[in-house]
Amino acid sequence: MKKIFAALTAFICAASVFTGCGKIDDKDDKKDSGKQSEQALENDLEDAIQNVLDAVNEKDIKKVAYSFLPDDLTDSLFNIAADDINDLMDMEDIDLSDAANTGKLISVERTEDIDKNYLTLIEKVFSFAKTFADYMEKNDLSFEDFEEMDEEELLNSPLGDIKDIFEDTDLDLSSPEDIVSSGILDKIETRYSITDGCMAKVTIEADGETQTIELPFYKIKGEGWHCEMILYPAMIGYVKKSKQASLNASASSLNKAASAALTDMDEQGLDIDGTYIIGSDEKWNYNVSSNFDMETFSETMNEYYSDISDLDYFLVINGGVCEYAVCEKPDDDSYGANVGTYPIKSVPKDFDGSFFETKPATTDEEKLTFDELYYITVELIDNPSASDDE
Repeated sequence: MKKIFAALTAFICAASVFTGCGKIDDKDDKKDSGKQSEQALENDLEDAIQNVLDAVNEKDIKKVAYSFLPDDLTDSLFNIAADDINDLMDMEDIDLSDAANTGKLISVERTEDIDKNYLTLIEKVFSFAKTFADYMEKNDLSFEDFEEMDEEELLNSPLGDIKDIFEDTDLDLSSPEDIVSSGILDKIETRYSITDGCMAKVTIEADGETQTIELPFYKIKGEGWHCEMILYPAMIGYVKKSKQASLNASASSLNKAASAALTDMDEQGLDIDGTYIIGSDEKWNYNVSSNFDMETFSETMNEYYSDISDLDYFLVINGGVCEYAVCEKPDDDSYGANVGTYPIKSVPKDFDGSFFETKPATTDEEKLTFDELYYITVELIDNPSASDDE
């Protein structure tokens, strides 16, 4: 039980530690709060990240907090923790190079929507933080007082309401979808309404160099856009997983479209036999018979999969069936060198002249690039039974 409450302590202290940097000028607190709230009503993505840059450039950690957190939550956290925060760290010691960095904003480009489950999780985290902050203010507690509470006192605090989150050993805390669908957050009163969320490419000029980073943003009702940095590490991991899942889904769609197209061609009496590779570019076509009607295949593929033009891909056809599909998104830098495969997370294993086999990829093999997978496949077709296991 003590370990559970140690985790709970970290959960609620995380936000205060983040906002806990820099000197606070009490005379400016109310002024900044009112000004920020008024500006937040008109915030768009560009204003949101500019607020962060201005705050960092001015070494004003409270303004940074207003850019990341709901206004009233920021007020509460500073009301209960400002003195401790100022004693803990100084703004000069904080490295925000992975977040906003100091510099000049060049552009902000919205790239994709954030999953609703993740937005719900943000609502719940901020709502619980506000509930707990209100509890501390009401009982005139500092974080030092909280850390000295015994187990019974902790159970009687708002933390007691969410202890099940940490007691449920089957819950994947890295998956917003699992957390939200489990219903375990239902005990937390929702105090904020997040109406939109997105990832955006932010280009800034810092230290004489231009750099582009991808950041999450959320739009809170009544305040406008905020840069979502409290859960930023988890968000980036979640986005990467989502991108990989999207690529795998695309590979599956390609496989289904190819199989359907081949079936249609077979019914028309067209030649589909053999073992060959068909790619989105003719440079990836390999061992394709001169009798194969590529034009009909391409037209039929487009009918079955409308988003096919967004992908680079190659398909392994064997005996009139698509047995392996690999794809990537070449025009979207955020996907990097990631590839999707069908079967999911698989690599070519063997071709004995009749059957083309794949196998589950090892951790290292999951990093193989599109070109590497292509050339492995070509090698197997050229040299039947020359699998990587031999």
